[in-house]
Amino acid sequence: MTANKFKFWISSTGIMILVLAILKLMVHIATFDNYELHRDAYLYYALSEHLAWGYVAVPPSIAIIGKVATTLFGNTIFGLRFFPFLFGAINVIIIGIFTRDLGGKKIAIALACFAYIFSPAYLHANTLFQPVSFNHFYWLLSGYLFYKLISSGDLKMWLWIGFVFGLGFLNKYSIVFLYTSFGFAMLFTRYRKLYSTKYFVLAIIIALLIISPNLYWQFENNWPVMQHMEELRRTQLVHVESLGFIAEQFLMNAQALLLWMGALLILLFNKEERQYRIFAYSYIFLIVLLLAGSGKAYYTLGIYPILFVFGAYFVQKYIVRYLNLTFALLVAFMAIGLYFSLPFDGIPFNTFEKSFNKGAFRWEDGEQHDLPQDMADMTGWKEIGEAVSDIYLDLGEENRDNCHIYCYHYGQAGAIMFYGKKHNITQPISPNASFVFWSPESISKDYLIYVHSDLGNTTNPDSLLPTYFEEVELKKVINDPYFRENGTRIYLCQSPNEKVKKRYKEMMKDLKERYR
Repeated sequence: MTANKFKFWISSTGIMILVLAILKLMVHIATFDNYELHRDAYLYYALSEHLAWGYVAVPPSIAIIGKVATTLFGNTIFGLRFFPFLFGAINVIIIGIFTRDLGGKKIAIALACFAYIFSPAYLHANTLFQPVSFNHFYWLLSGYLFYKLISSGDLKMWLWIGFVFGLGFLNKYSIVFLYTSFGFAMLFTRYRKLYSTKYFVLAIIIALLIISPNLYWQFENNWPVMQHMEELRRTQLVHVESLGFIAEQFLMNAQALLLWMGALLILLFNKEERQYRIFAYSYIFLIVLLLAGSGKAYYTLGIYPILFVFGAYFVQKYIVRYLNLTFALLVAFMAIGLYFSLPFDGIPFNTFEKSFNKGAFRWEDGEQHDLPQDMADMTGWKEIGEAVSDIYLDLGEENRDNCHIYCYHYGQAGAIMFYGKKHNITQPISPNASFVFWSPESISKDYLIYVHSDLGNTTNPDSLLPTYFEEVELKKVINDPYFRENGTRIYLCQSPNEKVKKRYKEMMKDLKERYR
C-alpha cells in the first residue's frame, strides 16, 4: 500500500467507507441463522467435496470457495454464508472508491453506499451461498475498471479487465452478458478506438488462459452447461414474461429508484456527461439482450450498483443548494422502501410466519404460492439430513457399508452430505445435476435409504417400492408447513430385486452417456 493510499484509508472519508462496509457485514452476521441454507447451497457444498474444473450447471469457483469456507469454519451455516457476507461488504468499499474517483465527496459516497446497503435485492443475495453474490462483485469491479480505462486512458487497464473477466467467468457464465453489453456500447462511442491496441489483444489472451481449463472440461463432458441451459429454458425461462421482466427492474431496487433512474436519464441525455454515456448504453444493451434470451429479471442486478455510483455523484453535482436535505430525503426513502419490501422479500429479516400470505408469490414455475420461493427453499433440509443420518447410523457398523442412499434431487443429496459429514455418511446417489458424475453405474448393496419428493414427481413410492424390494419401511415424513417439499418421505428398503437393478443401471447409463 502506497503512502497516499494509506493516508486515504485513515482519513475521515476512508474511515466512513470502512464503517459502512462493516455495517453491511454486521447486518448479515446478526441474521445469519434466521434460516437454513438454501436448496442450491447444498448442491454447491456437494461440489466442494468433489473439486473439478467444471460441473453440470456452474463453473468451478463456487466449489473452491465452499472448500475454503468449510476448511476454515467446518460444516456450518455461518461458514458457507461468510464469504457472501464478506463480498457484500467489499462491494460497499468498491462503490465508495468508485464514487470518490468519479469526483464524489463524502455525501455522494455515503448516498451510493446506502443505496446498496438498504437494497432488499442485495441483502437477499448476500444471504445466499450461491455464485450470485460473487457475480455482483465481478460485475461491479468490471464496471469500475471500464471507468478507469475510459477516464484515465491507461491502456494497461485492459489487462485487469481481461483478468477479472476470466475470474468472473469461472464464477458464473452470465458475466458474458455484461461484457457483451459493454463491448457493443463501446462501438457506439468514441471509446471504440481503445480496441485497436495490443493490450486489448493481451486481455483476450489472459481471459482465454484463465477460462480454458473450464472450457476444456465442458468439451470433454459434452458441454453439460448447454444441456442445463436447455432444461432451464424449458422448465423456468419459459415462464418469464417481458412485461414482468421490465416491472421487476423497477421493483428490485425501488428504494433507490430516483437515484439509478436519474443516473440513467442524465447519462443518456445530458451532453455534459456524454463521456460516461457508455454505462447507459451498456445497461440498455443488457436489458435487450436478456429480454431476447428470456433471462430472469435478477440477472441484471450486477449492473445497478454502477448506476448507484453515478446517481449519487450527479446528486452532489447538480443539487447544490438543497444537497443535505436531498441526501436526508433519499436515505429516508431508501429505509422506508426497505421496510415496505419486507412482506414481499423479507430475507434476511422476516420470519416464515410474517411472510406467509396465501397465493401472493409467483414462483419460477409460473404458479402462485404462499411464501417467497427462496424462503420456502430455506427450511426442511436439516430435518432430512439428520433423519437420513439417524437411519444410516441405526443400521450398525456391520451394515453401513452395505447401504446406498438414493435421493430424488440435489437439494436432498447435498443436505444429507452436509449434515451427515460428521458421521462419514456414504455418498448419496441422485440422477440430478452433477450427482450423475458421482453416482455408481449399478446398485449392489442390500440396503437402500430412499428419499422421495412429490415435487414434480408423479410416482407413488408406497406402491412402487414394494415391487423393487423385499422389505420396505417408511421411516420418516417431513412435517414443516413452510417447506417447499413438505411431506417428503424417507424409506428404508432391503434386498433389491433384479428388476430395480436393471432399471437403475439403464437409467444411470442413459444419464452418464449425456456427458460422454
